[in-house]
Amino acid sequence: MSAWQNFIDENDRKLDKGFQIFNTYRIGYQIKLFKNKFFIEPSIAVTHRPYHTKMPESFKQLDDKWSKFFWGEPGLHFGFNF
Repeated sequence: MSAWQNFIDENDRKLDKGFQIFNTYRIGYQIKLFKNKFFIEPSIAVTHRPYHTKMPESFKQLDDKWSKFFWGEPGLHFGFNF
């Protein structure tokens, strides 16, 4: 996913703008129910921010505290087939 960012301070003043790419890598399994009419998909994911433009220093200090990867995000999707 690509996302445009606006960096705004506590007084609602726009400091800068930026761009970020955010990816999710997911692995799971689809369990089919009721003659393939419905399904559930349990999964586990890793999210990753591979790229973002330069940001204001105050935002960068906070961002540097966190990893660019988040491991082990659970997922449970469900739906029906047409």
